[in-house]
Amino acid sequence: MSDESPPSPGVGIVPSAAIILHPPDPGVPATHPDRNDAAPSGTASTVETAHTEGLVNHASLPPELWLEIFRYATHVPRARTIAPEDPFTPERPANYAWGMNSPIQSMRTKCALVRVCHAWRTLATELLYEHVVLGSARRVQAFCRTLVESQEVERKMTAGDADAVALGHGRWVRHLEVQRWAISSKSMHYWQCMVRSVFLCPRLRVFSGLWQKPLPPGLPAALEQYLPSTLRELYWHQDCVLVAAKELPILTTPFLSKFPELRVLDLRKICILDADRSLQDVEFVRLTLSHVVYLALPTCPLMLRFAAMQELPALSYLILDASGAPRTVWQPSVSRELTTFLLTHGKKLTTVELLPAVTQSFRPGPVGISAFLSPTTCPNLHTLVFDCRERAICPSSIALAHLTDRDARDSAARIVAYSSTSTTGVAAPLLEQPHPALRRVGIRGTGIGRLYPNKPSQAQAHLHAFAGCRAAFFPALEVVRTLGLLVGTSTDPVAPDVFIWWTEKFERVGVDLQDGEGVVWMLEEEEKKAPAGTQSEKGEGGSDGHAGAEGTKETTVEVAKLTV
Repeated sequence: MSDESPPSPGVGIVPSAAIILHPPDPGVPATHPDRNDAAPSGTASTVETAHTEGLVNHASLPPELWLEIFRYATHVPRARTIAPEDPFTPERPANYAWGMNSPIQSMRTKCALVRVCHAWRTLATELLYEHVVLGSARRVQAFCRTLVESQEVERKMTAGDADAVALGHGRWVRHLEVQRWAISSKSMHYWQCMVRSVFLCPRLRVFSGLWQKPLPPGLPAALEQYLPSTLRELYWHQDCVLVAAKELPILTTPFLSKFPELRVLDLRKICILDADRSLQDVEFVRLTLSHVVYLALPTCPLMLRFAAMQELPALSYLILDASGAPRTVWQPSVSRELTTFLLTHGKKLTTVELLPAVTQSFRPGPVGISAFLSPTTCPNLHTLVFDCRERAICPSSIALAHLTDRDARDSAARIVAYSSTSTTGVAAPLLEQPHPALRRVGIRGTGIGRLYPNKPSQAQAHLHAFAGCRAAFFPALEVVRTLGLLVGTSTDPVAPDVFIWWTEKFERVGVDLQDGEGVVWMLEEEEKKAPAGTQSEKGEGGSDGHAGAEGTKETTVEVAKLTV
């Protein structure tokens, strides 16, 4: 929820600055100005009057459509689900008129909706409780009190119905997020209110726990008892964990087995301080999580070992976050445990996403992208997403010797030469065999300033590598996308030209190079060639990156955006 306290069962709390919208009375017909009065001279003197009987008033819309409209107007990312979105969803430039809602703005809109009329209040009340954020002890207590009071009111209203079950406002809570940052949360009353709130939300689908300090001994057992078994998504964030002190019971007890319908398991922000020292001492519980499709882990050897021991038959999407692991973790331990994990679950993975560490040194993460590009380790992998700071791929000399296609061998050999003369100082992992299934590659952190051909960078090393190795090692590769880079909104005047230079390089090997919008930038020959000596020049009509016929001078080529 936003900064406002949860509304009481009787009246929703509305900010003082909220604008109250009063819909028109459906019984009063809409009035239209007489179109004959505005008719200009010289036109027909009679104009057919519109028939108001055929017009549909907005008040006649069914409640289901109103609810969808309300959801659209108050949408906030990760409010109803924490499942990762497809990284290849086309990005759009920021539009301040139709920008993304913030949680506070969304809650203010919801509070305004429930004050319009009784009908809208009945529809929009559930939106107030879809995603509840408990960030302080005061809010936990207020939310618990609201759930209890609403349940009591409903119980009194249905006293004569023996089959009625009073659920109160807790029936609408789908995502409960608990943030334990307040110092006052040490009191036992805080934890009692929090556990009771969980118990009063029987239809909970997503639970997010953000814990800063060690939890009370009995809290995980209480959550295991009172969280509904229909929970589908779980996010667990815990800082400064000492596994030797038994501060992470969700991994050493059958906690996760309580939720057989769990689909999303996000453990990427569990920071274990003694991961290397506890590798030989911790005994994990072997569980069967039959429906987990999305798994997010830190690049921590202990967490990788835990995941390798579990039965995950439906796993297909893996996220490895280097920012969730402490910097003291020994990299060889990570590589060893990752190898064990991929031997167990690698054949089921179809999408792998590597998130970089949050540092200013631009250092690569502890996991190389080539670990997932082996046809024996991840044969079904079709999407790979990583940051441009990661180590670039490079074919081994043995792999080059086995190539029979001369053009493919020469192209891969140039990548080896480029890697040896690169000034990035980052050693390139070696490719041993072709990967037959990889179709999409997404590269994050690629600004237009890192794509200038005369300024070598790690981002260019990745582009050179995938373009040069496509024929020999990635025969199924179709798309390489620079995620987050929107050429059309770049303030660099030569951004289209630089990106087109790379687009043509990938076009020669049969791969589409797209920017963050999913757009291929190309040079398009004009049907009518300009006279000799005319320079290529883009007119003022293409200020947003689109070059059309209007506003352009007579040129031999023009920049065009082709949406794929």
